[in-house]
Amino acid sequence: MSFDFLNDNYTGLYIHYPFCLRKCPYCDFNSYARGRDEYQDELYFARLKEDFSSWMPRIKDRKFISVFIGGGTPSLCDPGLIGDFIDYIAPFLTKGCEITLEANPGTVDLNKLKDFKTAGVNRLSIGVQSFNDVLLKRIGRIHDAATAKKACSDADKCGFSAFNIDLMHGLPGQSLEEALSDIKIAAALNCTHLSWYELTIEEDTYFGTHTPILPSEDELYAIEEKGFPLLNSLGFNRYEVSAFTRDKHCVHNENYWRFGDYVGIGAGAHSKFFDGNKTIRKACPALPSDYLKGDFGKFYAVDKLDIPFEYMLNRLRLFNDIKTFEYKLHTGQDFSLVKDVLDKAAALSLIEFKDDETYCVTAYGRQMLNDVLEMFLH
Repeated sequence: MSFDFLNDNYTGLYIHYPFCLRKCPYCDFNSYARGRDEYQDELYFARLKEDFSSWMPRIKDRKFISVFIGGGTPSLCDPGLIGDFIDYIAPFLTKGCEITLEANPGTVDLNKLKDFKTAGVNRLSIGVQSFNDVLLKRIGRIHDAATAKKACSDADKCGFSAFNIDLMHGLPGQSLEEALSDIKIAAALNCTHLSWYELTIEEDTYFGTHTPILPSEDELYAIEEKGFPLLNSLGFNRYEVSAFTRDKHCVHNENYWRFGDYVGIGAGAHSKFFDGNKTIRKACPALPSDYLKGDFGKFYAVDKLDIPFEYMLNRLRLFNDIKTFEYKLHTGQDFSLVKDVLDKAAALSLIEFKDDETYCVTAYGRQMLNDVLEMFLH
């Protein structure tokens, strides 16, 4: 189902499941390695229902166009719990709502994927990262290449309306040929969407303090210089910085990038909500132990001076044309607040105004996107 993002303000629902079998050395997400008997999934999902219910006064008559269940490793969950929760929120979902589940290849098989589909999940995002056994070991993944290929093949067999494969490039010791091989293998597995992005080292991770030897800047440039045309030749259209599709966009992520509203529930989940007057955010406590006690965080208003940067940080990631009225639709602020900065960016060939009502990031601006965004900092 498609949505007219230009004529309405939509709402997505993000559900965070923070547990995983093992913390990857590059991962800076709010996730915790736990023994299977420690998950307390039944209690956690009960808290998710309470958290969701607490939003009722603000949601009012709104309905969600997307649900994204991320983590952590939500594919560790019993599909029955996922199905029960989807049933619980069903009255608040649009017809044809996109419901995505993140899956680790090492935690699913054909029957479990079928059960997730029966539970109501209609889109999968499979965290493969690479189809190379040596590279998978170097980045601490729990699966091997054969397991990853089977998970993707099983997703195709189950008949999900869409499934995404997550791939990273710039892995420790990765060659140009290995990076391109990953793309070719993913494309042959009939995925409808690809996320292809460079490994970045974050300070608060194991790799942050034990940094591996990564490809050089020249090698990274060569990977992208060859990778982008290869993706295009295989039928993947690049519509966002790291998102490529054969048929349709990821509705949930596109809503993020357009600065649409989203409700986040679960430990460490974030929310952003425009109430017609101000932009509201909420962050749930990061520790699952706090969340399990019923602490769902507090609302706070975003400083209006921060809105231009926050909006552009998201909206400029998309490569389509941008209508000037979108800014007011999603922020309540007049477009004149960002027009001068956009004019300066246009003078530097980073932004192009196609007419008085339409602008976009140029090819050069995509390469220099961080520089463009810094222009909006106050």
